[in-house]
Amino acid sequence: MTGTSQPTILLVEDEPLVRMVAADFLELAGFSVEPTATAAEALGRLGRDPGQFDAAVVDLGLPDRRGDSLAQEMRELSPALPILIASGFVDPETRSRFAADQKTGFIAKPFSGSQVVDALRRLGVRVPADGA
Repeated sequence: MTGTSQPTILLVEDEPLVRMVAADFLELAGFSVEPTATAAEALGRLGRDPGQFDAAVVDLGLPDRRGDSLAQEMRELSPALPILIASGFVDPETRSRFAADQKTGFIAKPFSGSQVVDALRRLGVRVPADGA
């Protein structure tokens, strides 16, 4: 956790419209959002200060690598970081690779604002809109 009053989410989504809508959902819930469009950009931001983010929302289909591979790299940089992987379809093999990781979850796209916030809450992320 960053220790600030407003938790920060690293949002990794290559589609500009989806990224904008997801950022809006998260900001309405009280989060600060750092949007990125590629795995390389996300790793660069996370690598500079792994403690600056309270969670990450990662698209499975990114232009420079798969989101599940990115999630594994993020886990190495920040072992306690809650990571929510978003996709229209997540195959059973991908889910099984993260089955033992209590800090990684999945959400189906398209998702609503309440669905993404609920999924983050299930990963233990403090949601500012809850008044916590």
